Amino acid sequence: MHLLLFALLAAGGPLGLRTQGPLRELFLDVTGADARPIDRPSLEVRWSMANTWNEHMSLQRGTAWAEQELDDQADSLGLRLVAPWPRFPAVWSSVEWKITEHWGGWSDRPIEAWHSLIGAFNYQRSIFPRNEVRLLYADAGGTAFDLRGGTLAPGDLTARTQVALLDAPVALAARVDFKLPIGSLSAAGGSGGVDLGAGLLASWPFAPWGTLHGLLALSRYSHLSAPTLLQPKEWHLTAELSFEATLGTWTLLAEDRVVSPLLERGWSWQQTGVGGDDAYLASGWNADFRSHNQVSFGVRRGRFSGWLSEDFTPGSNPRSVLKWMWVSNAPDVVLGLAFTQPL
Repeated sequence: MHLLLFALLAAGGPLGLRTQGPLRELFLDVTGADARPIDRPSLEVRWSMANTWNEHMSLQRGTAWAEQELDDQADSLGLRLVAPWPRFPAVWSSVEWKITEHWGGWSDRPIEAWHSLIGAFNYQRSIFPRNEVRLLYADAGGTAFDLRGGTLAPGDLTARTQVALLDAPVALAARVDFKLPIGSLSAAGGSGGVDLGAGLLASWPFAPWGTLHGLLALSRYSHLSAPTLLQPKEWHLTAELSFEATLGTWTLLAEDRVVSPLLERGWSWQQTGVGGDDAYLASGWNADFRSHNQVSFGVRRGRFSGWLSEDFTPGSNPRSVLKWMWVSNAPDVVLGLAFTQPL
């Protein structure tokens, strides 16, 4: 009886993680979910910490210039209310909102210690001050944000609606998401535009203890509300796979999430100081103009979930010792906790 009650109160499905980082979080993120219908409303409170390290970068497109620097720890507190439709049990909708503190944080030293322990490239972190905040996005057209100290950034409002299409051995569902611009771009809280997304989700409980989940989505982003020349691409793809394994009262999760390049092409990276390839790898070039693959591992027990995310994207990287993959460091690492209360 105790285990049955525990199962009823436990949250299920994928972790529902977004792709974090000061730039990507300005826009809509279509997140993973269980494709099967829900039977009750719930309220989720979610905290996450994302450490981003991209040293100063200069870009050129013809005679136009742009510069960018992303160095912060972003602590976000999010709220999510989800409920099934009263007369349409195959449909649910949710509303999400978050507030983020951009600050220097505490995570630079543990990250550098980990790099040193495993002998990994430190992305020139050691030659810059630790635990500082510097977020700059500006070009010849204007400035989106220029943060030099701790900043509290209210975010945009995201609404999602999911419709179950098939509840068979493999459940299928369709999703429509949109983002309303109530956050502040100057505080790196939101893009200032309306974004739309649509996706197809699948869930396959292949065994009593295991379920596979998948997501494929297409999104349309608005331009930043600032008159910058460096703007996001209009259309974006998202794909995600999630493996959920139940062991007694514990659930273990492993997820892989890939999103397409964020910003419009046509810009070139400019060498402005020392470092050569190391400076290139430590800059935001890969974060801005290449795909981002996020690998996450999580654990869930009852109403509580926790996770860790890193980015490792397979592909050609001739400037690195590892020629077959790249790391964007936007973010470098993410830690998160969530509490879900059924209503």
